[in-house]
Amino acid sequence: RISETATTDIAKIALEISLQRLKTNGKATLTVTHKSNVLSQSDGLFREVCKNVYESNKERYCAIGYNEQIVDSMVYRLFREPECFDVIVAPNLYGDILSDGAAALVGSLGVVPSANVGHDFIVGEPCHGSAPDIAGKGISNPIATIRSTALMLEFMGYTEAAQDIHKAVDTNIRENQIKTPDLGGKSTTQQVVDDILSKM
Repeated sequence: RISETATTDIAKIALEISLQRLKTNGKATLTVTHKSNVLSQSDGLFREVCKNVYESNKERYCAIGYNEQIVDSMVYRLFREPECFDVIVAPNLYGDILSDGAAALVGSLGVVPSANVGHDFIVGEPCHGSAPDIAGKGISNPIATIRSTALMLEFMGYTEAAQDIHKAVDTNIRENQIKTPDLGGKSTTQQVVDDILSKM
């Protein structure tokens, strides 16, 4: 259910993530994704609240670019021009669709992290959820779980430790030698974990 309170929370989190991206990359853009042209009450509220949060904290967020995109054209543009997007905030259904679609762009659901953030807690977990069909086979990609840990550490304020994890994972992916079957490799889950640990 889309509410003003929940949307305010998610907009603030998205803007804070954008601030972190600004510090790391020197630039950041937030894209609010919605379908307010059809769903005027629910998505209209989402769009309006996100914009209000941004504009009412303009001093804090002035260096962050702010865009809006209708969800169907967003899907098209995300696949055709992924480089145009940085931080994306969307209602739950659109977020699920966009994150799984974005995983296809980077090669596998096995490399995409996620975090569930509340007022008093944070849970890091892979974007893909559980995979009981491959449990115990040693072929699952651990990168999404490792990256989710880094996300969790960032939210807890341990940005340096999180960056160490990100760098080690990025090096593993760039070297393209030790990888699980979902990325076209033959390495086991443990071999990927050991390789990433050796790079930290």
